[in-house]
Amino acid sequence: MGVRVPPRAPVATTILLVRHADVHNPLQVFYGRLPRFRISELGRRQAEFVRDWLADRPIEAFYTSPMLRARLTARVLAEAHPRAPIRQSIDLIEVRTGWMGTPNDQMPARINLYEPPHGPDDETIADVARRVDRLIRRLALRHEGQTVCCVSHGDPVVIAHALYRRLPLVLESIRMDWYPQKCSLTTLRFDGAAGCPTVEYVDLIGQLAPELKAPY
Repeated sequence: MGVRVPPRAPVATTILLVRHADVHNPLQVFYGRLPRFRISELGRRQAEFVRDWLADRPIEAFYTSPMLRARLTARVLAEAHPRAPIRQSIDLIEVRTGWMGTPNDQMPARINLYEPPHGPDDETIADVARRVDRLIRRLALRHEGQTVCCVSHGDPVVIAHALYRRLPLVLESIRMDWYPQKCSLTTLRFDGAAGCPTVEYVDLIGQLAPELKAPY
């Protein structure tokens, strides 16, 4: 008889979702996917705080939205993990919306990017959920048993919350009493590559470094 090999115990995989740091936006516009919006000096300090808070985590790789503010945030976070590569992924990019470029004082009091869409090419909540989930599941397989850090934007992060908490992918599910703050941390833990991860959210700046919160 052959030797019976016991089934392998599930290996935990951790994906850290960080919203980018505060943005230099002197014209006060809804920047969306507009280019050249870098992080502010305050944003640099926010990212440095999160860098130090994550310094002891065994992060194997960083993945970032291609937007400048996300890339700069990822670059700061990676300073504590110099051997971890930084890779870009279009699946982490900001939502595509017709509101892009609108002055903030002309935006609705409570922004609604989705229902109804503002432009003919706008992404839906389901569109964003599909691309974020596609990347997260790919990373859970590629980095099984490891920890990776992804830098993205507020709406992709809040939609990931709705998706992995198995909420309907509708406006009410992402209009929560909270919204992912700048440099906040959402932790997704997989006990294996399949299935939904557990979701944990921490507003690192608001809870641990309130002196670094933006004044608006």
